[in-house]
Amino acid sequence: MKLKSTQLPNPQTEAKHIAENLRESHPQLNHPPQPPRLWERRLKQVVSPVRVLKNLVFANPQDFHGQVYVTPELQEHSNLTARVITVASLFNAITNQPLLFFAFKDFGGLAAISASLTLNLLLIKFTNDNGTAVAGRKYGNQSWAKAGAAAMIAMSVLQSFAAGVGMEALNNRPFLAELKAQEEIERQTENLQEIPASSEALEAAQREFQQLQGELAGISRENPNWDTLHVKLYGTWEERDRDWSQVPLENLPLQQRVFRLERQAQAIKEEAQQAWGEKLAQRQQLGDDVLFLEQHLPAAFARHFDEDYELKSGTEIVRLAVLSLYNKVLNLDVASLGFPLFFFLLSVVTSGIACWLTLAHAQRQDVQISRDELVSEAIQAQVEAWIRAADDGSGENS
Repeated sequence: MKLKSTQLPNPQTEAKHIAENLRESHPQLNHPPQPPRLWERRLKQVVSPVRVLKNLVFANPQDFHGQVYVTPELQEHSNLTARVITVASLFNAITNQPLLFFAFKDFGGLAAISASLTLNLLLIKFTNDNGTAVAGRKYGNQSWAKAGAAAMIAMSVLQSFAAGVGMEALNNRPFLAELKAQEEIERQTENLQEIPASSEALEAAQREFQQLQGELAGISRENPNWDTLHVKLYGTWEERDRDWSQVPLENLPLQQRVFRLERQAQAIKEEAQQAWGEKLAQRQQLGDDVLFLEQHLPAAFARHFDEDYELKSGTEIVRLAVLSLYNKVLNLDVASLGFPLFFFLLSVVTSGIACWLTLAHAQRQDVQISRDELVSEAIQAQVEAWIRAADDGSGENS
């Protein structure tokens, strides 16, 4: 059979012909591209930060499977897993925001909001990326995936507790203010009870008395200074039964001076305790420890509260919130837990489901196949075999 001769086209001529036809079908290619208009540039400036924010907040479904072989079902379930992780992360972020804000509250309003939001976004990204690491489990990187799972679970547990503390700090601030006022009142009561009955004059007299006692003990009875020191310390022998109550303080022997100063210091302490006790009786009538603190301990009030009777320190708010929750849990006061318990349980449920679903998704066979390099090589080999078979068939037909 005589083969029909064919002439191969000139590549340059063919390329020119294709280009001419392309320009005829697409006239806009005959003109240079126009620079983007103003609104397009503005839109791009807006969309770019939004895209960055989206990458921070939302888990990417494409990261939850490989690219070797992806079925529609796997794509759908990857989307579902990514959404669950995103929802759990966002829920924890919202419930943790009060705690983070109070952590930076001392920086000032705008700085505290900016710092807390930035940290919250980073925590969301951290949680999402750990979920991605878990979903990326395959042969050869199982330890890496386990580390991601451990980090994801640990972060979920921590954020669940933070959710309870944050809700307590946000919704129970009047009670926390009362708690702080009670601490200051109790501290003042303890100080008055434990403070020693003393004064500068008493301490000086005691030092002088001890010094002269030492000098008297160091000399013999025959020493001419012995009588002088003894009288200065205790008075004369004839005055041993004297009533010293009417004698001016500066004329008293040192021992009697110490005794009188001790009685005076004790009387001052008892007077202060009595006055404080009367104020505590008014506390019951007032019924508001914060107002009581403002009226009777203004220095302590100014140190811890602002003009709106709110606690100044965010650190103190968080400490009191933790203390309040601890006492409620310790006393099994479930009714008083309210919002903190509700949001804690919600966080536990959402975070737990997200962790469980991510771990289960990573162990699916189709997920493993989508990342298996051997499968990729097998598919590539099969495609090459089909191409060779097609080429062989074309050669036989010609």
